[in-house]
Amino acid sequence: MKLRKKIFSLLFLFQILIHSSTSLAREQQSIIPNFESSTTLAGKIWDLNNRHFITEEVLVSVIAKSDWVLLGENHENEEHHAIEQNLIEAISDAKKLGNVALEMANQKQQDVLDNHLNNQEVTKEALNWSSGWPWDWYGELVKTALAEAQRVIATDLTRDQQMQAYMDSEIELPTGPYREFMDAILYESHCGKLPKSQLSNMLRVQIARDKAMHSALINNRTNKLDVFIAGTMHTRYDTGIPLLGELNSKTILMVSAGPEMDPGKYIPESYQDNPIADYIIFTPETEPVDHCGKI
Repeated sequence: MKLRKKIFSLLFLFQILIHSSTSLAREQQSIIPNFESSTTLAGKIWDLNNRHFITEEVLVSVIAKSDWVLLGENHENEEHHAIEQNLIEAISDAKKLGNVALEMANQKQQDVLDNHLNNQEVTKEALNWSSGWPWDWYGELVKTALAEAQRVIATDLTRDQQMQAYMDSEIELPTGPYREFMDAILYESHCGKLPKSQLSNMLRVQIARDKAMHSALINNRTNKLDVFIAGTMHTRYDTGIPLLGELNSKTILMVSAGPEMDPGKYIPESYQDNPIADYIIFTPETEPVDHCGKI
């Protein structure tokens, strides 16, 4: 009788443990928030190479064969941050997540990021987080990366290093369509107020930053799927770090879409005919911020 009671007690305890672990497991969720609509492209995934829509399941299965997935965001779009966070969690739940690398952290922050791995209560002060990347935008994303990834990799140059690149005439500048395209982008992004004599200096900074990020990714590959989060221009095949080669990567851009249902209307302009990315995830249209009007 005593033996039977002990066996019953152990079985009961085992059932409690199983139930507890199941209830504590993260509920499986979609990578893309539930804003899909029949009247807009929001929530849909466009395959630029094959020119058709795909499902989340297909997207995840394809990127899983890469070393890196490069996520190109609009920094101010909270839906993009939510998708990034969901994707990190989904890859982690599948036991396939390696490192998460961030444009938003400079290389001097690597030690503090390493020291706060698995710390979900970390603060911006503890990470020496730059005010240029608002913690309100990136705090939850960074905490998720620290909790789920093998390591969180800081990829960008420091402000001092960027100033050095600005003055470094030895940084070789490209010529041809790429140069013309990037000069136009830099001029427009500075509201047409940047003296054109400074465009070469600004392009040197862009090139130096891309090289630093590329090197960080090359040196921090794992045997799992690694994730890089950055602005769109750094992740595109025609303007960003993929131009530097050696990465077995896929690029996913997140792009806001309005009422027009033709995906081609939202693909960013390029100086070349080849696809600028592998996939586009469409998100709802947002009110554009008039930064130039504030100058």
